[in-house]
Amino acid sequence: MINSVITSKYCKNGTFLRRIQSFVSRNRKLSDSQSNFISMYWPKFGIDFSQFYINIDDYFHFHFPLILEIGFGVGDSLLRYALRNPSKNFIGIEVYLPGIVSCLKHINFHSLKNVRIIYHDAVEVLNNMICDKTLHEIQIFFPDPWPKRRHRKRRIFTKMFARLILKKLVFNGILHISTDCQSYAEEIVSIVHDISGYSNLSNSNSYISRPKFRPFTKFEKKAIRFNNSVFDLMFKSV
Repeated sequence: MINSVITSKYCKNGTFLRRIQSFVSRNRKLSDSQSNFISMYWPKFGIDFSQFYINIDDYFHFHFPLILEIGFGVGDSLLRYALRNPSKNFIGIEVYLPGIVSCLKHINFHSLKNVRIIYHDAVEVLNNMICDKTLHEIQIFFPDPWPKRRHRKRRIFTKMFARLILKKLVFNGILHISTDCQSYAEEIVSIVHDISGYSNLSNSNSYISRPKFRPFTKFEKKAIRFNNSVFDLMFKSV
């Protein structure tokens, strides 16, 4: 049942067909009740992957500024942002099926009309579905840091990805990233500084103070528990 609802035909053996993936499938088999829940509510709150640009207004009741969160996990930050900002529209992208189920349940419980979610690889979604100069903000909170040197090529944030994001942001659009991996934070700053069209909103041209409006997620709580520093990075398209 679940395959006919949200699993893209561009998947094979549970992983997406992209040469170097930034994620490894952590999906476990869903229960019948979880599969049935997705079947029931995906048509209402989900957006199927498409190889063609979509009209965002087809999925929301109102034409509001559009925020995209990449890798929302179980939806901690996505849902809180949507609840606090009813005059903004939100799209979340995630490849972790239990997270999809959890987020759908909360969207339904709160009757949120300003949130939609996509189950697919973020790079393919941006390349194929999102028109240029569409997004007012892109959020990437605690992406997989792939800390081992031999795995760092799997990090989602590359120079190519940064250029792709810039194309999708409106003028003065915001890119907000948080991570507890210092080497990743340093790499992101270095990548963005080499690309014309971004302005770092940090006074020191590195990191900003933790914004009070950014919700705490389980990943951040875990980082704090292990005494890891958390780095917030914010850039503006200019």
